[in-house]
Amino acid sequence: MTETRGGGMVKSAIILAAGKGNKMFPFNAVRSKTTIKIAGKSLIRFNIESIVAMGIKEIVVVVNEEHQREIENLLSDIENVKFVSDQTNLGSAESLVKGAEKLSDTKDFIVLYGDTIVEQKDLENLVNSIKPAVLLKNLEESSRNWIGASIKNGFIQSIGAHYRGNSITHQFAGFHFDDTLLDYVKRTPDYFPDVKVGVGVPKERFIEAGLLKSLDKVKLKAIECSGYFFDIDKPWHMLEANQFMVDHFCNALQENQLAEGATISANATIHGHVKLGKNSSIGDRVVIHGNLLVGDNTIIDNGAIFNGNAVIGDHTKISNYCIIYDGVSIGSNCIFDHCAEFLGGMVMDKVYLYHYGEFYGAIGSHTDIGAATVCGTLRFDDGETEHVVNGRKEVPLHFSNAAYLGDYCRTGVNTIIMPGCKIGSYSVLGAGAIIDKDIEKNSLVFVKQDLIIKKWSENKYGW
Repeated sequence: MTETRGGGMVKSAIILAAGKGNKMFPFNAVRSKTTIKIAGKSLIRFNIESIVAMGIKEIVVVVNEEHQREIENLLSDIENVKFVSDQTNLGSAESLVKGAEKLSDTKDFIVLYGDTIVEQKDLENLVNSIKPAVLLKNLEESSRNWIGASIKNGFIQSIGAHYRGNSITHQFAGFHFDDTLLDYVKRTPDYFPDVKVGVGVPKERFIEAGLLKSLDKVKLKAIECSGYFFDIDKPWHMLEANQFMVDHFCNALQENQLAEGATISANATIHGHVKLGKNSSIGDRVVIHGNLLVGDNTIIDNGAIFNGNAVIGDHTKISNYCIIYDGVSIGSNCIFDHCAEFLGGMVMDKVYLYHYGEFYGAIGSHTDIGAATVCGTLRFDDGETEHVVNGRKEVPLHFSNAAYLGDYCRTGVNTIIMPGCKIGSYSVLGAGAIIDKDIEKNSLVFVKQDLIIKKWSENKYGW
C-alpha cells in the first residue's frame, strides 16, 4: 500500500456543483442548491472563500449547463476560478474527472462538494495531510441515508452505501487526491460495488465507489472533522445549517457597527448588538433581543420585534409590529408588515409576509404570503412528521414539522399549511385551503364551496 506526503502547500482544488439536487424539493426547480443563501451567504461560497483564504490559487468548479451562468455570476469576484460543464449526468466521479482535466497539475489537489459547509480549521487539516486522504464527519443520521465509511487506526477501513446497521460511522466531507487515486476514480464502476444484499442501486458513478475499489492497494488517511459540518442534501439540512450559521455570525458581533448613512432611533430598545449596512435604519419602538446583521438600505421600523439573532439582506422592510424569532435569515427585497410572525427558518429574496400571517420553515423567492396565512408548527399528536423523499419515507432529526414553500408561489387569505408540508414552486394555494400533504410544482389548489342561499327578511322577527 502507498501513502505520500505532499511537497509544500496544496495549490489546487476542484469544487463539485453539477448535481441536480433532486432531494431538495421544493427548492430544486429554479436554481442549483449550491446557490441557496445560508445566513445570507451563497452555499457554494463558504468552502471556496475558506480555501482562498488558505492560499489555494487554482479552483475548478464543475457545474451543469443549466446553472452555469448562475454560479459563474455568484463567483465572479473571486480570482483564478475556472468552470467546466459536466452534461453527462453520470455522477460525481465523472464530474471529478472532467474537473481534473482543467487542473494544471493533478499530483496534489483537494476535492470538495459545492453543497457542504466545512469549518476552515478542518479544511486546513485536509490540505496539510498526507495524501491520499479523506475528511470525514461522524454520522448523526442513520447510515441508511448516506454513502459513508468506517475508520480503523486512522485509515479508512471500509466504504458502504446506505447500509443497514451501524458498521458505517462517518460521512464524507472532502478529499485530498493525487494521480494514483484519480486513476481509480477514472475506473469507477457504473453501479456501487458494496451494498447490503437486496438493496437497489442506481446506475451512477460515485467518487466513493472509485475509492472503494482502491482500498486493497491504497491506504486512505482518515481525518475527522472537529468543527461544524453541514451537507445540504434535503431541505431540513438547509434550515439546520442556516440556524447554526446565523448564530455563528451574529454571536461574533461584539459592538454596534454602522455603515455610512445608517441610523438607530433613540426610541429603539436593543439588548444586544447590530451591524447595519449603508443607509439602513432601526426606527421607533423597535425591540431587539439578540444580535442583528443587516444589509444595505433596509428599514426596521415601528414596533418590529426580534426575539433572537437574525441576518437580514438588502432593501428589505420589517415594520408595524412584526415578530421575528431566533436564528432566522431574511433575504433581500422582502417586506414583513402588519403583525406578521416568522417563527423560525429562512426566507429567500423578495418575499412578502403581511397582515397577521404566521410562518415556520422555509419560503422560496418571489413568494407572496396572503393575509392571515397560518403555518402549523406542532402536530396535534405532538409527533414528528414523516417526509417522503423520492418515494422513500424518513423522519428528519430536525425541522420535521417545518413547512417548505417553493419559489414563485402565493397563498390566499386564511390558507392553512399543516406541519411538514412541502409545496412545489410556481403554485397557488387558494383562500381557506387546508394543506395537509405535499403539493407538486405548478399546482393550483383551491376549496370548492357550496353556498346555500335562502330568503331572509324582517318577517322572521314577527313583524
